[in-house]
Amino acid sequence: MIYALDALGQMKAGEVLLVIADCPQSFRSVPEEVVKHGYELLSEPEQQGQDLYFYIRVPGSG
Repeated sequence: MIYALDALGQMKAGEVLLVIADCPQSFRSVPEEVVKHGYELLSEPEQQGQDLYFYIRVPGSG
């Protein structure tokens, strides 16, 4: 999640970052960190095999 937060910090308002994680704890920890740092989780995590997909948006009008 550290790399994702770094990437989000360099993105413009309205842009979306796709984070792919394979750690089961990510199902809970990624959404918590997203909210904690002021970003928006666009949907519930999607699972494909062992991977979890998170769509995170930088707030603002873009």
